[in-house]
Amino acid sequence: MIVLAIGMSVYALLHTDSDEAKRLVTFYDGGKRIATLTRADTVKGALDAAGITVNPQDIVDPSAKSRLSGSYVDVVIYRSRLVAIDDGHVRQSVVTVAQSPNAVLKDAYLEALGSKDKAMFKQGDLAADKASIVLVVERAKQAQEPPKEEKVAFTPRPDALTVSKGAQIFVDSQGVAHRETYYDLPMNVVIRACGVGGSYSIRSDGAKIDQDGYVLVAANLNSYPRCTVVETSLGPAKVYDTGGFAVRHPYGFDLATDWTNYNGQ
Repeated sequence: MIVLAIGMSVYALLHTDSDEAKRLVTFYDGGKRIATLTRADTVKGALDAAGITVNPQDIVDPSAKSRLSGSYVDVVIYRSRLVAIDDGHVRQSVVTVAQSPNAVLKDAYLEALGSKDKAMFKQGDLAADKASIVLVVERAKQAQEPPKEEKVAFTPRPDALTVSKGAQIFVDSQGVAHRETYYDLPMNVVIRACGVGGSYSIRSDGAKIDQDGYVLVAANLNSYPRCTVVETSLGPAKVYDTGGFAVRHPYGFDLATDWTNYNGQ
């Protein structure tokens, strides 16, 4: 087994005639990236080669039984953990593998987020919360003066999804790994979902944005209800749409762009 740090050139190792590993598998595990060169032909074999243990309650995407193909493979591990929930007058904890606020609330049998509700993961105090992660929920009906959203500023980042990448794994500031892809379809119908004027524009990098500057994305609506603000490699985004990909990738994002048709729509 050979374990490598991300960023190390592996082309020569992958194309050598020796008996060494021939496939590079990158694991995304709670904010950590672990790469291993292996001849394993299944996800489980690659996990064993990297010395990574997963528990029965954890989720591996693709699953441990899946066969590996190609020279470069990404595998995401979602770990089950204790999450404390602060939802107004409700204080409770839940052991869950869910990675989005709405999915955590569902596992705790609490009310789903409304379109104007806010939720954020914060670091917990083990002494006070009995958990290292706290989900803080602010219901719009509980807020006396909900803050008005300001237009989102565009700040390019080096790990942004591009047309040449096509797809990638993006790890957000909370350590959650999201599979990102892009699509190019007219958004004139779905843009009406969040009440921001019903129009959108094309940003300088080709991303489709609403009138507040949020990138339009499709997502699993059980994890991220429509109008949820999410973090992507193209910047702050808002969920307007969904698609078939969301069944297999419940925490994945399909970002709306003008990268295919180049027609400004």
